[in-house]
Amino acid sequence: MASSSPDLRVETRTRLYSLQWLRFAAALAVVFYHAATYESILRGSSWALGYVPGWLGAVGVALFFALSGFLMASAMQRYEAPQFLLHRLVRIYPPFFVVAGLVIVAGIWSPLKPPIDVFALSLLPYGGAAYPLGVEWTLVFEIAFYVFVAVLIALRRQKSAASVLIGWLGLILIHNVLRPDDLSLNVFPAHQLPFVGITTAFAFGMLLPLIVKKAPHPVVAGIVGTALWLFGSSQGTTGARWGLGLGAALLVLALARYDGWRPVFGDTQVGRLGNRLGNYSYMLYLCHLPVIRTLYALLPGVGVVRMFVLTITAAVLVSIPLGELDMWMYRRLKKRVDAMSPTLRTVLASVFVGLFALATIVFF
Repeated sequence: MASSSPDLRVETRTRLYSLQWLRFAAALAVVFYHAATYESILRGSSWALGYVPGWLGAVGVALFFALSGFLMASAMQRYEAPQFLLHRLVRIYPPFFVVAGLVIVAGIWSPLKPPIDVFALSLLPYGGAAYPLGVEWTLVFEIAFYVFVAVLIALRRQKSAASVLIGWLGLILIHNVLRPDDLSLNVFPAHQLPFVGITTAFAFGMLLPLIVKKAPHPVVAGIVGTALWLFGSSQGTTGARWGLGLGAALLVLALARYDGWRPVFGDTQVGRLGNRLGNYSYMLYLCHLPVIRTLYALLPGVGVVRMFVLTITAAVLVSIPLGELDMWMYRRLKKRVDAMSPTLRTVLASVFVGLFALATIVFF
């Protein structure tokens, strides 16, 4: 997340929190994947890799992107471009700066010394990978998605967005045929960023709610999505990302529109718990890898099984107060954006788009 996705209050206004549970599950999938991977890298043990499949992280990122795309299909109908973009920026950047700042300061005493690169901290596409948290590559994709949607809104293309998204998917397909995805690469300069297979999750996530009137049952969506992913995987990395992107988008759409689980995921204790966990998931995504790597470095004598459980538990616990801070910041910053004059919102959003365009040119 991979994603780092925006908040899901679009759906929770109906008091149905199944997407919030899915959001937390996506974050947890990435946590499990990294806990197992770094146990192998830093401890030389393959115990966790025997239980945690290597595809789990990719599934989590695809779900994040599909969730983000689904929400954009609704958000683009409700906001003008500057307000939309600034809402997304105050959702992404402040929590990121908080966690990155904590990690950089902790690096004074920690055995881990995070890199400090102003271009990486900007989350603008430049093709480098000197990220202090180690997960920011997905946020670069997210920022690019938001700029894309903001441009759609500014050009008044909401009604023709489905056609634009289909055209985008066509360009991704052509690019993938000419230049298949390389699984070892996840950072790209801006001109390559929109055309790698991993972006299909966002494109399909945004497209399906615009063209599908009646979504399948979530169980059917899960089965069909898994089949698409498995079939795509037999065709290589590019096929796997296309299958996973469409499958994740189908599952998100089905969960969003299925009311049959309201007794479980509605305004119940389970639903409200899922809402909180979903709200914490962005901070969990941001902080988990520094927590995992730090604990593996500081506690070399702890057994591999206990260490695996400890790293996951610690990451979740650390994300709780950070998640509360995240929600507190977002509520207040969003209100400030809404209280701005339209002119000021337009100026601030234009400055950011200008910086994004400049990064595209400089790091072409």
